[in-house]
Amino acid sequence: MKLNVYYDLKYAPATFDFSTFLVLSNAVRQTIGSESMSVNIICNQYRNWSVREKTTTASEKRWRVTNILSRLPFLIPEVSSLDINESSLERISLPAFPGGYPPKDGAEYKMPYESSNLASFYGNDSINLRPFKSTEGAKNIIDNSFDDNVISISLRTSKFQTARNSNMKEWYKVYQELKSSKFRPIVIPDFEDYTGDKLYTKYDWEIYAPAVMDMDLRMALYEKSTDNLCVNNGINGLLIFSDCRYNIFKYLNNEVSTVSEEFHLRIHGIRKGENYKFSAPTGQNLIWEADSAEIILRTIKL
Repeated sequence: MKLNVYYDLKYAPATFDFSTFLVLSNAVRQTIGSESMSVNIICNQYRNWSVREKTTTASEKRWRVTNILSRLPFLIPEVSSLDINESSLERISLPAFPGGYPPKDGAEYKMPYESSNLASFYGNDSINLRPFKSTEGAKNIIDNSFDDNVISISLRTSKFQTARNSNMKEWYKVYQELKSSKFRPIVIPDFEDYTGDKLYTKYDWEIYAPAVMDMDLRMALYEKSTDNLCVNNGINGLLIFSDCRYNIFKYLNNEVSTVSEEFHLRIHGIRKGENYKFSAPTGQNLIWEADSAEIILRTIKL
């Protein structure tokens, strides 16, 4: 039996929130005993609700479907197929998720893409909420490129909500400390910066450009790394929904509503200082302090 999953961009964002929706869909698949999951992305219309959506063109949203949303499903091994539909669906196949989709004409509807929708599965050891894995092909490429002393540093240097960005000056200090020890730090620039202003080039650190463009290779690099360091960012879904080690810094910023204490409690169900309810017992940490070199190095005990 195959679970048929539908993600309609008329009712959901074209962002990395799709990763949460996929994990939820996979939890439902496990609950009903389906062996595989078919993912359908419907993009004949785009939601225009949030500030970011209102300032993002339809062509950029379509690009995000092709280059972000279409890549994420195959990080879950049980996904058997992916379809991108640019017209309205005439029918859905059963069994289907989410419930109530498609809504009746004119009815309000919201796709369950927020972390709060995972809450009913917390504490259920029979349901895997960390299903993301790289493919064997990506693992082989990374294994042939790196030894076991790698630590990844993922940067955020977006023009959207700049208060959330990585403090690159501080991260470069961390990079230098790691490089002077037994580790090989590898920096993954922000995609927006890599294809735009290239602020990351102000520092002479080693980057791995393929991981900027390919999420499967990024996932494999994360799996290979002794630790994965970053600030709170959308693409971190690859880490939090996997078994990889990580330390996510700057998790709290009350200047930005979507990373405020109120938001984390309402959406993630966690308070300041806590980790995700589904995190591994060790090695997966949210750091609620700023990304200063002192705090980062103290956290990783270097």
